[in-house]
Amino acid sequence: MSTHDGEHTAHPWTAQRVTTGVSGFDEVLDGGLLEGASCLISGGPGTGKTTLGNQIAYHLAADDVNVLFVTVMAEAHDCMLMHIANFGFFRAELVGHRVHYVSLVHQLAENGVSGAIQELRRMVHTYDAKLLVIDGIARCEDFAPSRAAYRSFVSELVAQMAAYRCSTLLLAQPDSESRTLHDIGTIVDDIVLLEDVSLGVHDTRLLRMLKMRGAVPLRGQHEFVINHAGIDVYPRLEARPLAIQPARPMHQKRLPVGIDGLDSLLQGGLLTGSSTLIAGPPGIGKTTLGLHFIAEGAHRGTPGMIASFGEAPERLTSRATGFGLELERHVASGAVRILWQPTSDLPLDAWANQLLAAVVEHRPQRLFIDGLTGLVRLASFPDRLPGFLSALGNALRAEGIATIISVETPTVEDAELDIPLPEAVATLDNVVLLRYVEPRSRLHRLISVLRVRESGFDPGIREFTITDRGIEVASSSASAASVLGDDTNLPPSPPKSGEHDAAGGTSNNDGQTTDHPGGG
Repeated sequence: MSTHDGEHTAHPWTAQRVTTGVSGFDEVLDGGLLEGASCLISGGPGTGKTTLGNQIAYHLAADDVNVLFVTVMAEAHDCMLMHIANFGFFRAELVGHRVHYVSLVHQLAENGVSGAIQELRRMVHTYDAKLLVIDGIARCEDFAPSRAAYRSFVSELVAQMAAYRCSTLLLAQPDSESRTLHDIGTIVDDIVLLEDVSLGVHDTRLLRMLKMRGAVPLRGQHEFVINHAGIDVYPRLEARPLAIQPARPMHQKRLPVGIDGLDSLLQGGLLTGSSTLIAGPPGIGKTTLGLHFIAEGAHRGTPGMIASFGEAPERLTSRATGFGLELERHVASGAVRILWQPTSDLPLDAWANQLLAAVVEHRPQRLFIDGLTGLVRLASFPDRLPGFLSALGNALRAEGIATIISVETPTVEDAELDIPLPEAVATLDNVVLLRYVEPRSRLHRLISVLRVRESGFDPGIREFTITDRGIEVASSSASAASVLGDDTNLPPSPPKSGEHDAAGGTSNNDGQTTDHPGGG
């Protein structure tokens, strides 16, 4: 409904959101828990149920909300407090003031589930609690005369807490005897599943929203970690709304790579908002090409960013200095930012969050990701990569960023291209191949453009060398034809600079194009 002045007001039966304060979890929950709703958090031993319940409790308590944390287990509260005191969310001053710990074991033993429901109602009223956490709800079944009585207990509990507008978290360990999900899954409003799975030598934690009434959560499994701060959830990039939002319309322009021969093959450079794969075997010059691209942008006064999984920032800048690219100066001035991820312990979506946050802060026009094999190491499930890269490309395209990603291929001596994860590569706009050939016992490097979307390009093969000035690409295909033993099938010469671009605009000497809006 709306008021007379046009402002919208909530319906009287619209529930308020209760934010959890757990990084990423509220996004999965479509904004948070519904006030007065019940949520079953199910997971095996060590998956983080108790930690998650406490973290939400202390987040709300910090906002002057009273919380009742009830245990149905033999673990003493001082022992649990000793464990959670190591987390950053813990506040000792809130214990007994806003967060109240009580045990239900004695009440259950004396009066069963019927007495327990009366005691819970009394305590919620006494403490004016707006969050009730019951750790070990499945244990209550041991004190019920039947499964039906247990289900009735949970049903009555959920209904009464909703009447108090008190949100309820029920923490349970699933097992074949209690059949927790089957018994109370239809009663509660929300169901969260926590898992800790082993993938070879790598362990990963997964969170999944199995059910949520009155909201549209992010579906599927999402990785999470337990660290010193508590729990951090990383929603899958391809499941987030930003992944399906259309890219903003932009006026595309050419961004020269800074290597004359390659820019000639690309008819002036790469388009803003495009994604380009640089594929080649080890040591052929993929990283050097990416450094050219970033340094060229900084030289022209536009910010750039490098995301590296291998070489440390100092080694990258030292390598660039050896080629006269002055990357170290641009890093020192802030024109270029380097994100270094040397380990594979970080979840893939955590890395994506860091990258996109840095993009918002630094506003680069050029990005070099070195390389795709690093993303493979971060991915617990490699079959995600096509969707992930597509979502990442959409996010970067919306910002007008031209992105280069390197990938390592086996050493090849012919035109056949063997790229890992071809489904993932298919989501990228352009592909440039670097390869070796060894005629007459001498090593040669060749470069060719295999694909460019939304633009023409020169399909010719050219020889290139790496000198103290970096990569130098031949101005024609003549030397490559000689190396390959074929000087009769040279491709036509590329159009001269300024003739045309991808959408019919003209290109000037500094790579700018005019009057051709593009869709990325």
